[in-house]
Amino acid sequence: MNVLEIKDIYKSFGDLNVLNGISLNVAEGEVVAVIGPSGGGKSTLLRCATTLETIDKGEISIGGVTFSSHPDKKTLQDIRNRFGLVFQNFNLFPHFSVRRNITEALIHVHKKTKEEADKICDDLLLKMGMSDKADEYPCNLSGGQQQRVSIARALATNPEILFFDEPTSALDPELTAGVLKVIRELAEEKMTMVIVTHEMSFARDVADRIIFMDGGVIIEEGNAYDLITSPKNERTKAFLAGY
Repeated sequence: MNVLEIKDIYKSFGDLNVLNGISLNVAEGEVVAVIGPSGGGKSTLLRCATTLETIDKGEISIGGVTFSSHPDKKTLQDIRNRFGLVFQNFNLFPHFSVRRNITEALIHVHKKTKEEADKICDDLLLKMGMSDKADEYPCNLSGGQQQRVSIARALATNPEILFFDEPTSALDPELTAGVLKVIRELAEEKMTMVIVTHEMSFARDVADRIIFMDGGVIIEEGNAYDLITSPKNERTKAFLAGY
């Protein structure tokens, strides 16, 4: 069963064509990494899939709910209830504690009781190795800790699929390892994920499949290990030669 289906989508910003007929399916339990040069369309693809940008043409389906350009409010909410999104720069509320960052949407959007939300929060913080940080504020956390809180918040609503937009690009190498460890564990638990990343070794070792994008199209896709170690397309080879 496919959790995500993207069918022939296009996206332009003015005269700039950013996505040019992208189609992509992600099966339940599959981890797909999206790689490619800056400006190749990776983050725009993710933003369109998560309704942060509207598509010009084509359609997207998440968990069986389909939308195209300008979905109605009910469809939009239904779609947003089905995925979790982890941003590059954490996007935590600075004036909320870690606990409130995780429980706010659970209580006010998903109508959980405070006790239910706190239990979900505590379980996730334990999973992230951050049980002692529930009452801290983001400014008191390292970048790696903030990103783990962001992952916990994305997991709190029990999404069908998780999207990551360059989850380690704002971190120094020492802090990157902890975040990648959490994502590896999620992959082992068969969490369905789409990860835009520049960490090639991580993509090779954790993803089931890799998509290489450039110029708003998918240039090459295939088994993660095979694509990184033995790419077939010359553009893919040139890109990976820089790593």
